[in-house]
Amino acid sequence: MDAAFFYVGEARWWSDETIKRLKGFDAANVLPDRNDLARTYLSGAMIYTIIGNLFDNFPIGSDRTTAAAPLGAAKMDSVYKVAIAYATSGIAIAQATGDKDLELTLTAERAVARYYLALWAKLNPAPASVPVASPLVNDAAAVADASAALALAGTADWRYQFHYDPTTISTDIGFEVNERLEMRIGSTYVYPICTVSGCASGGKTVAVDSLRLKDPLDNKGDPELARFLLNKTEGFLKKTRYGSLTFLSARELHLIVAEAALAGGDNAGFQNAINAERALDSLTAYTGAGPTALAMLHYERQRNLFMQGKRLFDEYRFGTNADLWQAGSEAITKPGTFLPITISERLANSFCLADPASCGGH
Repeated sequence: MDAAFFYVGEARWWSDETIKRLKGFDAANVLPDRNDLARTYLSGAMIYTIIGNLFDNFPIGSDRTTAAAPLGAAKMDSVYKVAIAYATSGIAIAQATGDKDLELTLTAERAVARYYLALWAKLNPAPASVPVASPLVNDAAAVADASAALALAGTADWRYQFHYDPTTISTDIGFEVNERLEMRIGSTYVYPICTVSGCASGGKTVAVDSLRLKDPLDNKGDPELARFLLNKTEGFLKKTRYGSLTFLSARELHLIVAEAALAGGDNAGFQNAINAERALDSLTAYTGAGPTALAMLHYERQRNLFMQGKRLFDEYRFGTNADLWQAGSEAITKPGTFLPITISERLANSFCLADPASCGGH
């Protein structure tokens, strides 16, 4: 994790710096393509949202070799507010230039940022115990953006993805799982190595018949997980370090709408939104029979947001410990604990050295 922290900081800094420069060019009427600024707003909104979804604290103001004080755990909601502001600025440009694809992506990102800003409040201040009493988010602005983005989407199963290939860049997670073998897909999603058929020689490869996550209505291996892991052309386990990663999707937008409906007691609205998403995989429609609506929401988020860095909130608010959380660990004894500022930053940042507690989390 410490090795990855630098890249998160660099992405945040580069986004802010590029926005500042392109805004200057735009103000001087010398920016050749205003969509470049809108795309930079998108990148900035995404990295700020990612930081909020993963970290307890972060030194947002650091500028290359000039350190800044960390935000503090109680102010981490500010990263979502920046993301919302960036996305809003980008949307205005995309609408002015008539770029509907860019407007769609920025609107989806703003929906997600607004949703997670509301969800952040469910775990801050940190709860004494989990699951939390009122875990569901019903944010009108997030729902409005999600609905607007779905209306803009040209395809039902729209996704905004990062693509990788040997001529550009690879994914570290693909390397760690598929080549270095220091990580593996969790046992919630696949069976432990070689306890069932389908393991390759040496027991280090997940095969199609070892998928563990099953649809609660159709009782079959989850099709979205199978697509992500095992698709012949784009599957994460088939492309070594070059598999595509999803950052935004129509599926997530449907889930935002569904959760808001459930929170508001609108069971029909919940079922309509959930079933619009389930129809993308030709799964049986949910009618309220069998699993509870809350269990269905949890499952649909689990399968559709896999490996997107968005579900740590779910582990806490729904009270479902990750399979590798150890007894006595902070994740269990201190619910709501997210990732910390890592050791390299703590040793390099003068504010952390002068006041170590300021660089802590909850």
